[in-house]
Amino acid sequence: MPLSSRCTWVYPAGGGEPYLKGSRPDSSPVGGVAIMPDLPDFVSPIDRKLYSGRAGMREHNLRHNVVPVADLAGLPTLTTTSDLRSSEQKRASDQHRKQVVINEVNKHYR
Repeated sequence: MPLSSRCTWVYPAGGGEPYLKGSRPDSSPVGGVAIMPDLPDFVSPIDRKLYSGRAGMREHNLRHNVVPVADLAGLPTLTTTSDLRSSEQKRASDQHRKQVVINEVNKHYR
């Protein structure tokens, strides 16, 4: 089995040699600790500063009130024409717009 950055190593609880997950024929699913590598350094497109690791990502997100794009997976896509108002708000807005037009027309005939 070729090694890659996505390999998962299993360290037996009672000691012994670590092995690649799924490479032992006698292995059964066993829970354990997962070690995840840190995130790579990145330059923020917002403030052009260099942030490093998960701590840097958290700091960046808090400072600029943003979330990583990966956290948005599965959410519905909104367009610039998406109207999220309730039907009550839409009716009130329509009535207000009509009243503004009526007032503009009437002020020319007073």
